[in-house]
Amino acid sequence: MSKTLYSLLPALLFPLFLSAQDTLLLSSPLEVYSSPLSITAPRLNFLGDGTALFTWGLSGSPRQILCSRFENDTFSTPVSVVQGSLPPDLFGFGGFDVAVNGNQVFVVYERLSLGIMLARSDDGGLSFSPPVVVQSPVSGGYATLASLVLDGTGNPVVSYIVEKNGAVFQVRRSSDGGQTFGDPVIANSAAPGGQVCECCLADFVASGDSIWMIYRNNNQNLRDIWVARSTDLAATFDVATDVDATDWMLSFCPVAGPRITRAGNTLITAWMSGASGQERVYLSTLTADKMETGIQLEFPPEVQQNKQSFADLAASGDTTLMVFLEGTKEIVLHYSTNGPAELPMHQIRLTESDHTLQLPSIAVYDGMIHLVYVDPVSDKIQYRTGIITQLSATNELYDVGRLTVVPNPTTGVATLQGIHEPVTSVQILNINGSLIRSESLERQHENGDVWVDMSGFCSGIYLIKVVTEGGLYTTKLFKM
Repeated sequence: MSKTLYSLLPALLFPLFLSAQDTLLLSSPLEVYSSPLSITAPRLNFLGDGTALFTWGLSGSPRQILCSRFENDTFSTPVSVVQGSLPPDLFGFGGFDVAVNGNQVFVVYERLSLGIMLARSDDGGLSFSPPVVVQSPVSGGYATLASLVLDGTGNPVVSYIVEKNGAVFQVRRSSDGGQTFGDPVIANSAAPGGQVCECCLADFVASGDSIWMIYRNNNQNLRDIWVARSTDLAATFDVATDVDATDWMLSFCPVAGPRITRAGNTLITAWMSGASGQERVYLSTLTADKMETGIQLEFPPEVQQNKQSFADLAASGDTTLMVFLEGTKEIVLHYSTNGPAELPMHQIRLTESDHTLQLPSIAVYDGMIHLVYVDPVSDKIQYRTGIITQLSATNELYDVGRLTVVPNPTTGVATLQGIHEPVTSVQILNINGSLIRSESLERQHENGDVWVDMSGFCSGIYLIKVVTEGGLYTTKLFKM
């Protein structure tokens, strides 16, 4: 069962009921950034203290990669990642990748005249050092489409396509925190054909000495998805598994790279294939230790002719999330609290009238869902947070249309707006309806607004009841 969420509703938290037990509460969008300079696909990472770090590109003029931190309910002034006068080469689907370790931020990107470059921040994205060269320009060819992961020692591992008489994926690892990089290793050598799709990004996950890289292979135009594994910190990639049973034959690159995440011993992959005659998003799994394939799932669209693309994944324990673009302006988010097999059972669809939602990226951190995407119509990056909870149908009785919370979500003090009478009491309840705090009167402004201090509360969803001389106001508040 699915329901459509219209984002033009008031800035509150909306319950999306998919079953009696599985419910996703999602906040209204917050504007991360606005610019007419062609925003590329945003990335979302978390610093060691839990601060959300947003990174995106501007492919207009001047081209640049920017990052911003979300702290104290506000987005910091964007910082330029690329130092110097030569801008990065960017594409609508990205052109850069980001990895974070504590307060260190690594950003890999490309510049045709310079090669593959890596920028580094040691202060959580507040400033970036001049970039170092990962791969110099290729004589008679080129290096492009870099991806990045941090290995078990916290050192960056970078993959990129080298196109010279055929395309291959090369991988270089740094052993000194990104100051220098070792010799390249061919990562796709264990798959048949010896070549990869020439314009599809790869993706990584890493744990300890092991690194798994997912990519689109090209075996005489059989362009299916493979996962290669290294167990020696990217010194070799000697095992590879085909995780794509669709066997898409195509004479050109579809510009659709796969994604991968890990939950315990399960590797979860998402990718697009047009083997059926329609471009569809699929999910498949394999074991991390034995590289044995598991399930393969598809997600039929609401409108048969609509394409699906730009899938992303996140997982934590048994919670699995997958998001993708359907058609040209609708984002579909599937979720499960019982592993990837149940993803098709639960979905929400995000649309806005007269707007276009694209390039979604999803993360899960500290029990919360984090979703970021681009609205090209309004030239904005939007950010939403959510939580999966067990909520009975009685919660639908709360009237969420009379009270506005700003900001929502909040990390501290929130303002309750839309109150037109003197307040007699404010009650804060947990998601199960148990009373946590009741005050005879929170601070009230002369215009009726009420301030509620949530700084001492744990992260999660809270129910707010405001009792006034004229009646009862209720809403839901998201504490980050």
